[in-house]
Amino acid sequence: MNVYIKEWPNKTATILTANGQVIWTFSSVAEARQVCSDWHSIVYAGEADCLDDPCDDRASCYCLA
Repeated sequence: MNVYIKEWPNKTATILTANGQVIWTFSSVAEARQVCSDWHSIVYAGEADCLDDPCDDRASCYCLA
């Protein structure tokens, strides 16, 4: 499942699904990335880790696998 981390102007960050459903909001991008990585390591044990790729030049978000 691909999810996205969107950083807001107040520096909080939200993990979103591809269709825009909010999963959770965190106090920073670093915290959101750590949670994604932790979740990914539990759900997909033994597979590739979370990957960061710019998903939109107009927004501050990252595609995570």
